[in-house]
Amino acid sequence: MKGNREIKDVVYLMALQGLNYVAPLIVFPYLMKVLGAEKFGYIGFSLSVTQYLMLIVDFGFNLTATKKIAIAKNNQEELNEIFSATLFAKLVLLIISFIILLIVAFAIPRFAVYSSTMMIMFLMVIANTFSFVWLFQGLGKIRQVSIINGISKLLILPLTFVLVRSADDFLFAALIQSMVYIFGSLIVVGVLVKQKFITKWIKSTKEKVLREIKDAFPIFLSSVATSVYVSLFVVLLAYFSTPDEVGKYAAVEKIMRSVCYFIFIPISQVFYPKVSSMAFNNRSEAVILIRKLLIVVAVGMASIFVGMYFFSGILIDFLGDDYRDTKMIFRIMAIIPLFIGMGGILGQLGLLGLGGDLEKKKFQNVYFIAGGVAVVSTFLLTPRFHAIGASVSLLITEFVVFLFMALISKKYLFKNLSHNELLYGASKSPK
Repeated sequence: MKGNREIKDVVYLMALQGLNYVAPLIVFPYLMKVLGAEKFGYIGFSLSVTQYLMLIVDFGFNLTATKKIAIAKNNQEELNEIFSATLFAKLVLLIISFIILLIVAFAIPRFAVYSSTMMIMFLMVIANTFSFVWLFQGLGKIRQVSIINGISKLLILPLTFVLVRSADDFLFAALIQSMVYIFGSLIVVGVLVKQKFITKWIKSTKEKVLREIKDAFPIFLSSVATSVYVSLFVVLLAYFSTPDEVGKYAAVEKIMRSVCYFIFIPISQVFYPKVSSMAFNNRSEAVILIRKLLIVVAVGMASIFVGMYFFSGILIDFLGDDYRDTKMIFRIMAIIPLFIGMGGILGQLGLLGLGGDLEKKKFQNVYFIAGGVAVVSTFLLTPRFHAIGASVSLLITEFVVFLFMALISKKYLFKNLSHNELLYGASKSPK
């Protein structure tokens, strides 16, 4: 059956993602409760800064290098070259990210209170540099990375219940989060060496490294714009408000993204290399596949909406008095997964997986627009309405992303298919 392996991989990855997210969905509510909103705000803010620095090191390689590897996976020499140039570029970017961390932690007085937590959580950035998700995904072996991530979380995160017993243990909480990444990356490196996916290191020239960076630059810019509302909301909330408000917002957003990505990430990781390859062989079949995935994702995100909107009170009761007034935040964020999931499929699989340089540019422009919307709405809403204002701004921004992705996808990806092709598939269209 065509696509049977991909369907099995999605089911397999969703099971693994379930394991990956069961631990955090138990651990994070525990941290929210034990640390309280203020100290959990330290974790939430530092995690946002860490995500920015990971963004610099990743630099879009998780999409561009993945696509190159998916196309060149049968050419070992080319595979070695892509791997070597990409890794060298990531090491250079890691050094740059550390310099930025020092500036944020010690040169901005407002953020000095978070400096210790930020330094500890920078270990995540170092470990993430050697996670090699882009390589495994491009080779169609994303299962292995998912298994390793699941093992890391299940082995390391339970230490939270042993070492974190009060609000004063927030640095232990930060260290345990970092150790999950370190442990996982050590295993990945071991697997990479043992299975010999890369047979030799090729010394990269300046031109090769710059070529990889240039190819990934539009995706990096898109990711920067995306992170404006993924992480900058927390940073601005920390500037305009208190750690208590940061903790409330970060807690609800963490829960929302965890359940949202449980559905979206496996589908994206499995089908992105497939769509990239199909773009060269059978474009119409790839478009039909994307349309089917949109329906699956929409149904999944709708169920998340029902759960977060109508049953959030159960979780709030567990979290305790510090989070008693987060019901409105839950209800606002309940709508967001619908836009994240469908916008993500249209953007990553549609424009990037199926498209070329023109679609890549348009993908980038969508996030520039969304980033501008995020900045304006955040400055208007957050100083006055704090966590609720940041939540509304996030909702507006994700809707803008989905709207533009839908408009561009309709115009550039679906216009050349006949009704029968969309209904039956290109190879099954009746004569």
